[in-house]
Amino acid sequence: MEKPHWLPSIVTVDGEWNHVLSILYGIFDKDIKQAKRFIQGKPVWWDRRILEGEQYEEGFWHLISKDDQKTKDRLFDPRRAERLPWCGPTITNSDDSAVKVWDFKEANGRLRTYVWLEDWDYVLILEKRPQKIGVIAFLITAFYVNGDSKKRDLRKKLGNKVS
Repeated sequence: MEKPHWLPSIVTVDGEWNHVLSILYGIFDKDIKQAKRFIQGKPVWWDRRILEGEQYEEGFWHLISKDDQKTKDRLFDPRRAERLPWCGPTITNSDDSAVKVWDFKEANGRLRTYVWLEDWDYVLILEKRPQKIGVIAFLITAFYVNGDSKKRDLRKKLGNKVS
């Protein structure tokens, strides 16, 4: 399958840490913070909290790092981070035939929207949350889908979709 015209190239994450972080945050700022994105008619929000000792929002960290199961620390994930330029355009183009979008009720009862570029192994997860302005789509995370077990898990969730 041909890559959608709206899907930008991945970004290199090689190099000096502060330089790479600066480039990635510039993408986040332009594509998420400044872009005012919508999905299914709902505004996309993200975690704006900046934890003690950090300089960037939690919403940013969740797009470039992952939880270490042993230490519970967030560790830089190069495959996730290099695809950060895909996040905003995928939200905007979620009605494209290359993107699978569905709602799934998680075991904890939360209603989440999955936005999956299956042929390019990238998925975004948003959560529908009521706010004073109405229901918003809260960006939980986005990541590179590596491995058959994760793909099977996503296909299972797609098969059990709410909508």
